[in-house]
Amino acid sequence: MIKFFKNNIYLILIVVLSLPAIWALFHKGFYGASDDIHIAWLFEMDRVIKLGQIPPRFVPDLSFGFGYPLFNFIFPLPFYLGEIFHLLSFSFVDSIKIVFGLSLLGSAVTMYFFLKEVLSRELAFSGALIYLYTPYRSTDVYIRGAFGEALSFVFLPLVLLAAVKIYKGFSDKKIDPGNISFFSLSLSALILTHNIVSYMFFPFLLMLLLLLILTTRNKKMWLSINYGLGILGALLISLYFWLPAITESSLMKYETVFNFVDHFPTLKQLFTPYFGYGASVPGPYDGMSFFIGLMNLAVVAAGTILGIFLWRKFKALEGVIFIWGMMVFSVSMFMMNFRSSFLWSNVPLLPYFQFPWRFLTMITLSSVIFLIPLNYLKGFWKYALIGGLSLLAIILNAGYFKPHDFLERGDEYYINRYIPVPQASKEYLETGEEYLRLPNETEVRPDKNYPVIFSDNKFGHSVKETNGVYSKINIEAPDDMILNHNKYYFPGWVGKIDGNDLKLSAGKPFGQISFEVTKGSHLVEIYYKEPSNKIILNLISLSSFTLFLILALKYNNRK
Repeated sequence: MIKFFKNNIYLILIVVLSLPAIWALFHKGFYGASDDIHIAWLFEMDRVIKLGQIPPRFVPDLSFGFGYPLFNFIFPLPFYLGEIFHLLSFSFVDSIKIVFGLSLLGSAVTMYFFLKEVLSRELAFSGALIYLYTPYRSTDVYIRGAFGEALSFVFLPLVLLAAVKIYKGFSDKKIDPGNISFFSLSLSALILTHNIVSYMFFPFLLMLLLLLILTTRNKKMWLSINYGLGILGALLISLYFWLPAITESSLMKYETVFNFVDHFPTLKQLFTPYFGYGASVPGPYDGMSFFIGLMNLAVVAAGTILGIFLWRKFKALEGVIFIWGMMVFSVSMFMMNFRSSFLWSNVPLLPYFQFPWRFLTMITLSSVIFLIPLNYLKGFWKYALIGGLSLLAIILNAGYFKPHDFLERGDEYYINRYIPVPQASKEYLETGEEYLRLPNETEVRPDKNYPVIFSDNKFGHSVKETNGVYSKINIEAPDDMILNHNKYYFPGWVGKIDGNDLKLSAGKPFGQISFEVTKGSHLVEIYYKEPSNKIILNLISLSSFTLFLILALKYNNRK
């Protein structure tokens, strides 16, 4: 037992010292976060999983019950984790809060393991606490309620750790299946955790891999193969999500709720120790904090100065990681400046970031890398600095890690607020759903709940069965006519009429499912079914995940 504590003392301290960051999550109910909608989305995932839709894609209750292909486009992994806790009998609210807590605690742990590859354990410990107690981390969890982005902070260091392990772990002309698998699993987890962070991080990751390849001797080709296999594995594991999300994005209207032009932070906002609970607004009068963090800025400044004097002492890996960290920090600062607007206007999909200050994610990640030169300090000053950094990171920032208010509201409030089925609440009517990109065929958003089957013409019908993704209806048509089903038309919807295939199409004005019936009595079935092309993608992803997980476990256990 004593040996266990001695070997894991810094991990134990990280867990204990993380408590101030997550303590507010133990309060009853939820709090006033901007994106409290994730509670309702978790409710929808739970609903379709229990209806047999695996993996979840189309949820039935949003948009006045017209449903939405939510998890075809929205990052699924945080909700998978939330669903696990809900199935363990936690409420939807508590399940969301547990994942938020894991995002904070888990990120400190993964950053510690990454930094330990290039720093002493003591400095890695300090870096993990600085990474955790960066003000933007609190903004993500307690102000924005950014579910996926908060969890992405766990996987960013894991991807870097895996990249470094491949660099250090393979010998000449040899494939490293254990670390390649670790890399693939980590990167795929990031892709499934947050679309925007993944897109933001990927060019920086490629830059790091290129630098690592260029600094090797006589191993460039094999290291390139290792990294290439790792990226390929990650893309295969997450294929079922990212490929339909990209290809079927063309079926949705190209629009965003916020214009990136209005959300460039000023330099003053980045360097001023202000922390607010308001919103991001056009101009320099935001109520939200964009402060990089006093400890982060101090580490960046000290690391830069010391790095200039100690550069010749750096080992190859330390030099690569340090240069990469400086590049990430510099590019991210530029991307948050209004002078980068020409890139925001021309780089594909970049406007979907909506908020240039999202690059604070990369600032948070890269700032702790500036600790590398501090690793060369000796004696008393080194340990005094480590202790000071650790304590100040907590003392200066722990007060930020709490919400503005505790609403103490449970599942029912948030479900009623965002789920308009069987009827829309006052809160739902006041909230709206402008954040959902509409299908191309939708001319106007639905403004009320519609029957399962509706038409401009008179007809008779009785609903025999309906659960949101499956409906069976008896139809009495006095004439040939067009009928509508109260769901958005999207690939995957299938129709049967009297046991035969029924052609479905997008109707006007909502883009709802429409179909023709002839005069007479008919039995109509309409249901959502995973298309065959997506089933193939699902099988590829599942088999790839299984293979890489087995390889990771096998070869890491062997070590």
